[in-house]
Amino acid sequence: MEEGLKSIEGRWFAGWAMFLRGRGSFDWIKRIHLRRCLMKRLNGMRWIGVVAFCLLFFVSTVSAQTYTIKIGIGHAPGHSFVVASEKFKEWAEKRSNGRIKVEIYPSSQLGGEREMQEMVALGTLEMVVTGVIVIYEPLFALLEAPFLYRDRDHIKKMHQSAVVAELAESLTKKNLRLVAFYENGFRNITNSKRPINSPADVKGLKIRTPENMAQIETFKALGAVVTPMPFSELYSALQQGVVDGQENPLQNIWDAKMYEVQKHLALTGHIYNSAYAIVNNKFWTSLPPDLRKIADDSIREASHFQMSIVEKLDQKLLGDLKAKGMQVTTPNREDFRKATSAAYDAFYAKFGDRARRIIEEIRKL
Repeated sequence: MEEGLKSIEGRWFAGWAMFLRGRGSFDWIKRIHLRRCLMKRLNGMRWIGVVAFCLLFFVSTVSAQTYTIKIGIGHAPGHSFVVASEKFKEWAEKRSNGRIKVEIYPSSQLGGEREMQEMVALGTLEMVVTGVIVIYEPLFALLEAPFLYRDRDHIKKMHQSAVVAELAESLTKKNLRLVAFYENGFRNITNSKRPINSPADVKGLKIRTPENMAQIETFKALGAVVTPMPFSELYSALQQGVVDGQENPLQNIWDAKMYEVQKHLALTGHIYNSAYAIVNNKFWTSLPPDLRKIADDSIREASHFQMSIVEKLDQKLLGDLKAKGMQVTTPNREDFRKATSAAYDAFYAKFGDRARRIIEEIRKL
């Protein structure tokens, strides 16, 4: 078509030259001009068609692209973290018509919690559900200060507060993003040596804690020999006597079958332990807007679902643990609250006035 247009252009200019020399017909020039205009329009339409086709191809290619979200979890299948992640998978895949694919790796298949967080920061893993986030923002330890919360309504207000949003924003500098809270629950103490009825009974026990300042300082205040280690190593450490005891929510105690290697359970409820769905920030923000909304909505709904499970589960688990032979005591919480106040001094010594402000803002919620 371009060659045809060039030919008509040439004839049009030649016609004008002949007409100006008195040798051509103006009617003939008009006919050539009409053909010239028609050819230009057709040529323009052809390029519009090419551009439209390219745009359509690009849009269809982008819309057909799939995005895989791999989730690393330290706990075994059946744990509420895994069950909620399965719900996230179901909802995200269905709502995206398969454009989002979710793969779940429970039971520390991809490594311990620290390793999986490092993988998420590097971008080799898209999401981790973890109870240990202080590796990348130490101030999150303040959210787990002992005996900080009045009840679960207070905890929900904390999750939605400006002070927590401020802490979460700091994670983006490490290429991480907090997309949802899960519930680990209220932590209780188990051990193989003796019943715990008062803070004095904890003194001298070798207690495993997570690599988290809140638990470490709480048990230092109680006089325990604190031994931080990954959750994936805990059962064998209890079995081999490397540590005497540990502290965890009832769900974790049950799912890890700690009743096989621990005799005594003390319902101290000393720390409320949130868990966190953490994603690679670059990956999450690179999702197309429609898929980003689907992923955000689905993970928030999975969070609400998980919290409702845990809240209902504790009483059943307590009965199950008793049936497995664990001897349960219910110490005076006020005695433990007073005995662990030194943990707050450690927070203030390390983080200064900012720690005081965060604690006070949470208490006022």
